Amino acid sequence: MSVAKYLEDVGFHKWSRAHFPGNRYDVMTTNIAESINSMFLAEREFPITALFNSINRRFAQKFHERRMMLANTSTICVPSVERKIRENVTIGNTLLAHQISFHTFSIIGHGSVAMVDLNNRSCSCREFDLNKIPCPHAIAAIRIQFRDDYGLRVYDFVSPYYSVWSYKHAYEKLIHPVLSEEFWEFPPELLESKIPCPYVVRKPGRKKRKRAPSVLERGSKKKKNKCSICKRVGHKRTTCSLRARQNEGTSSSVAS
Repeated sequence: MSVAKYLEDVGFHKWSRAHFPGNRYDVMTTNIAESINSMFLAEREFPITALFNSINRRFAQKFHERRMMLANTSTICVPSVERKIRENVTIGNTLLAHQISFHTFSIIGHGSVAMVDLNNRSCSCREFDLNKIPCPHAIAAIRIQFRDDYGLRVYDFVSPYYSVWSYKHAYEKLIHPVLSEEFWEFPPELLESKIPCPYVVRKPGRKKRKRAPSVLERGSKKKKNKCSICKRVGHKRTTCSLRARQNEGTSSSVAS
């Protein structure tokens, strides 16, 4: 608790997702580049034409797999969001809702009180604001607002980016293979231009193949001590209890 209070005093909470104004996501922007690099780790050593052919073929395969994944889906949202909505509906049905105004509700249950604003699609727990999926408090408010029709009206408050249509629309583009060189068509101005080679100063030493892990990643993989006597992890042979018992037995036999 003292550490949490110290971080709040220095303003650390202002940098979290819950207190950041606007939409902020919990995925680092460098993760995409690192994922692409890991996909083409071997192809990066190929010539540039072979590298682009591999990228074209791999992305065409991925787009086709993603299109076929939800080709026969009859739900409104993707399966992971559908499961989250069902969980929130189950919890929301156990909460007590009081309507304060036309769009504002007070939700009571499980030892807490939350305020929901359906017009602004926000809740005091901040889950509705951040995930763009109605939280259990918002589900309870929607139940009071729309009564028997709330089962379908829940989807009106879910972000359209979670819908199956948006998912299919993102992968609907077809990636065609590159034709042979005899079928290429170049503009005349491009054929007449001379493109110099890029000026690159190569650093001495062996070329790096993988990124350097961060301090936190190196610390999480620290090797634990293993005892050579009892073969257990967490201590060394100098502090082994089995060795201490063996020494006691040897001392008592010598004394006798």
